[in-house]
Amino acid sequence: MLNKPEKAIPLFDCKTTQEVIGQQQFLDAFKTILNHGGYCQGPETRELDSALANYSGSKFCATSGSGTDALTLALMAWGIGAGDAVFVSSFTFVASAECVAIVGATPVFVDSDPNTYNMDTKDLERAIAEVKKEGKLTPKVIIPVDIFGSPCDYDTIMAIAAKNNLKVLADSCQAYGSVYKGKRAGSIADMTATSFYPTKPLGGYGDGGATFTNSEEENELLKSCRVHGMSPEDHYDNVRLGMTGRMNTFQAAVLLQKLKVFDKELESRAKVASRYDNELSDYFNKQQILPDCKSAWALYTINCEHRDELMAYLKEKGIPCGAYYPRPVNTQTAYAKWNTRPMPVCEKLSKTVLSIPMTPYLDKEQMDYIIGCMNEFAAQKTSRAA
Repeated sequence: MLNKPEKAIPLFDCKTTQEVIGQQQFLDAFKTILNHGGYCQGPETRELDSALANYSGSKFCATSGSGTDALTLALMAWGIGAGDAVFVSSFTFVASAECVAIVGATPVFVDSDPNTYNMDTKDLERAIAEVKKEGKLTPKVIIPVDIFGSPCDYDTIMAIAAKNNLKVLADSCQAYGSVYKGKRAGSIADMTATSFYPTKPLGGYGDGGATFTNSEEENELLKSCRVHGMSPEDHYDNVRLGMTGRMNTFQAAVLLQKLKVFDKELESRAKVASRYDNELSDYFNKQQILPDCKSAWALYTINCEHRDELMAYLKEKGIPCGAYYPRPVNTQTAYAKWNTRPMPVCEKLSKTVLSIPMTPYLDKEQMDYIIGCMNEFAAQKTSRAA
């Protein structure tokens, strides 16, 4: 009989970091902003731009209002629009494709690898060839998604992009802090977008995002596009189409505080993931991380043929869990007109994946209980099958 821990188990933990850093640190930072009055793009946002760029190993970072803004601003800076094809993972949150539709381009959906859940590079090549053969759209950009915090196969993706004269916009909205062969997210693709939504590995206290580039010209375009396409010389001359995509200064102050413990939290997430990897039954198929890569572990996700039954079982035991994502983007109502390619792996994953609690602050008692309950379920299923 497994004993339920006294402390409730969270799926995400958006609060404990504040206790670790100390609430007063946040209050002091907010008081500074109230005193200087720079509530939008105040000095803290510029400090954060530099801190994030330095952390990532990228030359430039432009913070923004959300991860969706970060993706959209990159496409705006590149001038992507009507008649352009953008190749994007379908097994992801809708924002990865939404940004494409927002700028008037056409999302071309790409299937997933059944083991990493990331973009299937062979299907990417097929999709590019299909678009070129049809001749109605101009291939422009690839948006691979580092799903659940795990880096995509960037060596192959960047080679495919170079071969076809395409740009790569890495969607690392779940993966800030991840590492691909020695490079941190933000320094791998042509541009990278990330999110600071509270449940992300580096989460703020509201929406926030950032776009990374090594091009000074692209960075200036990003900064212009996030304030309505404003000219840096004349603030009342909007020289290109843009949007309201600024980060507010309070979110920047929060993220500057949370950066102080970010590396330690990433280490703790990796330890939690390692316990799951080593102690969960082989009945559960675990997401595979590519060699020489480190996931940021935004979520720990398994797939299981009896996913819905497992979900009900865990919830009955007081263990929160979630199906991310129960519908690939290509099957969603607003994207049906672009649902032109078969996505067999995406569709299967949507019926079998399940994310279980992943926070840096799960304690031994909580983890023992989660692992014990899941292995109990696996044992029941295995014995019935025998």
